Amino acid sequence: MTSRRDALALALGGMALLAGCGGQRAERRTDRIQLWVAPNAAEESFWKVAVAKWNAAKLGLPVSFTTIPTAGNSEDTVLSALVAGTEPDLCTNIFSGFAMQLAALRQVADLASMPGYGPLLERRRMRTIMPGWTRGEQVVALPIYSSPTLIWWRADLLERHGLSAPPVTYDDVYRFCERYGVRQSRYGMQVLAGRDWRDRWFDFISFYYAASNGQPYLADNHALYDNAAGAQAAGFIERMFRQGWTAPDFDAEEPLVSGLAAGAVRGPWDIERFADIYPDTLARIAVGPMIAPVRSAGPGSTFSDSKGVVIFRSSHVQREAFAFLSWVLGEEALNLLWLQRTGLSPARDDLLTNPAFADYYRGNPLARAYADHVATARPPALSEHTIDIQKIMSARLVEPLMLGTTAPAAALADAVARTDRMLEVQG
Repeated sequence: MTSRRDALALALGGMALLAGCGGQRAERRTDRIQLWVAPNAAEESFWKVAVAKWNAAKLGLPVSFTTIPTAGNSEDTVLSALVAGTEPDLCTNIFSGFAMQLAALRQVADLASMPGYGPLLERRRMRTIMPGWTRGEQVVALPIYSSPTLIWWRADLLERHGLSAPPVTYDDVYRFCERYGVRQSRYGMQVLAGRDWRDRWFDFISFYYAASNGQPYLADNHALYDNAAGAQAAGFIERMFRQGWTAPDFDAEEPLVSGLAAGAVRGPWDIERFADIYPDTLARIAVGPMIAPVRSAGPGSTFSDSKGVVIFRSSHVQREAFAFLSWVLGEEALNLLWLQRTGLSPARDDLLTNPAFADYYRGNPLARAYADHVATARPPALSEHTIDIQKIMSARLVEPLMLGTTAPAAALADAVARTDRMLEVQG
């Protein structure tokens, strides 16, 4: 059987030969850095300013940028561009799993080998964040922002049912659910984010990171979550469903607005969404940490919905592109502008101690809660097989826990064994 990686490698190799015969690569411009950025207005507005400042200051090779030309998802667009030979020099909006897929296809440069890489990590205070983006000595993508998953609670509903602060531990949640929950009509917390493979980042993987103090769920092509932390996270999900304190599906409405659920995992991007659509509800939101078996002494671990930037190996201006990237990521004024335009925390561990960001966080207490967890939030596993891994996690672990068809221990063992077999075949 031909794997997706093999099929893409064949396609990329074939197009490279055709491009070489036709002279397409020889005609590629080297007097300008080409940049693709995420296709949303907030990020585009940031890059418009950053690129204009770089070009006006004549700090290096001029940069031109456009949003990723996609009508679907960015990953398919990037792969199509690589096959067609139309990829840029730099591309943002790359999550760690996709970066590893591009690395397996030998399409991206090792950024750790670029001049100035070490000084950039020091200048941007990224040392605590980069282990989640490093395999061996290689770094194929640099994180631009980090969005920890935390739990939003309706403070008014908590207070009405005897809690003056958000729940922190499983037992806290159970006690609140006993007071608030009404079977099949009102639920303590939305536990599952949905049925898609991506949703596992916002439920089981978030819970696992919190229970394991940020330990990986995958390493060296082996799944690791059939362990004590996995059993705790799976047991929490299973008990919430068995007691009727959560529901399989909340898609019909926003449960925090109606009170259908008093708590739910949400990211920092939801702050602007609620401010625009549900301002009254936002005013009643208290942000708590990711639920864990026991209380943490400091900010607890959780999942980071983090995106980064890659430089393609086909680029003839790799060093010039990295010089531009280092300038953007290393400038505190631009990091602040990023915060102001997008509301997403730059991937740095000094957000709450650096005076450059103090005024912003004083005026944005919900954003401050997310900034407090950036240093302890972990990105997805570094695997090109992220989609397959999380499809197995959905079908063999999360759905059986939701339906009550398999005990947590058996579901964990089955999901991990199937993941390992899949990775062995793919390897």
